[in-house]
Amino acid sequence: MKKAVKSKNRFVFIIFCMVIGAIIGGIIWAFMRVMHLLIELLWHYIPSVVNIPFYTIILCLAGGVVIGLIQKYHGPCPDELTEVMKEYKQNGRYHYNNIPFMLFAAILPLIFGGAIGPEAGLTGVIVGLCCWAGDNFKSAGKYLAELPDIGISATLGVLFHSPLFGFIEPLEEEDEDFVLPKPVKMTAIFCTLIAALGAFVVLSNLLGSAGEMPRFDTVKIGNGELLFAVPILIIAIIYGFIYLLFEKMTRRVSEALGKKYFISAMIAALILGVVGTVFPLAMFSGEQEIITLGETYAEYAPYVLLAIAFIKLFLINTCINLGWRGGSFFPSIFAGVCLGYACAMLFHTDITFSVAVASAAVMTTIMKKPLAVTALLLICFPVQSMLYIFASAFLASVVANKKAVSEESQ
Repeated sequence: MKKAVKSKNRFVFIIFCMVIGAIIGGIIWAFMRVMHLLIELLWHYIPSVVNIPFYTIILCLAGGVVIGLIQKYHGPCPDELTEVMKEYKQNGRYHYNNIPFMLFAAILPLIFGGAIGPEAGLTGVIVGLCCWAGDNFKSAGKYLAELPDIGISATLGVLFHSPLFGFIEPLEEEDEDFVLPKPVKMTAIFCTLIAALGAFVVLSNLLGSAGEMPRFDTVKIGNGELLFAVPILIIAIIYGFIYLLFEKMTRRVSEALGKKYFISAMIAALILGVVGTVFPLAMFSGEQEIITLGETYAEYAPYVLLAIAFIKLFLINTCINLGWRGGSFFPSIFAGVCLGYACAMLFHTDITFSVAVASAAVMTTIMKKPLAVTALLLICFPVQSMLYIFASAFLASVVANKKAVSEESQ
């Protein structure tokens, strides 16, 4: 009898997770769709009908005013992905008292050109909703406590169109061993991911696209690619360390400013506006800019592309640490892709191969999660390049972890 009740609870829980997954997919689609429409309005339609000098600087400063006022009166928001996961792991829950405001705070820096991704704000919203569901729907049994973890996986899986990334990324923590969840939770995660992705795809087909990951369809790997793989890897790891250096620098500036949130946001806005006027590709989260870059990279000298990747890494940290809060996944992918195009032009290697190696190495040096990076890039590159992506990610993680250990021991 107890076994039958337990099986029924598991079944109800899986069905409940699929319903939650469909809701998650719908929320992410709506958020991304609104974001893209507002970006189109602010950055393309208005400038096409009204000629406003220094429009990029003015719009960024306007965004800085709104973001700064919100930060001044409500404190830093939205929470970053690491903050969301930390609060949930420490307290067993995440606050959900003002989800509409969280969505508003999450979308603001994105539509005003911030070099950040949407995963931070959306993850907080989804985890909050999952905690709310766990508090209000007890019929699915004790497994409801697992919902926030499942929500994080579904959010990342939908945002990056990669179920495997959504599954692996939360598990591959720097300070923990990679441990697979219990079968019930694993089943729930995959069912939630399928439902979330299904809802996102259906809504995208019926009501309009809400963004997509770039796709490189062919790769040619010859002696030239193998010969220059190591130089590309070294350059990409250096760029990853440049990101970490910028992170420390901007964090110190943030600490020096303390709770002067309005001033902090305005400094970020001014930097973003000035730099974005000269290098517009370095703005925004990066997924659409990767597509643009794929069509126009030949118009740039390789040193310009190296500069854009460098500036992108600077802007990511400037935005995140000076109040324009968001995620780093999407923009760091762009930096890696931009660097890959530059390396391909410098070394006369295959574009796809160079971009794959550079992206994997840059992202892993930053994230220190080689399995998650490989799973994420799996959706973007041909199967033939997967061995080189994993090798690049693994080697970059070894170098990054050794340097991190060396710095801690000093």
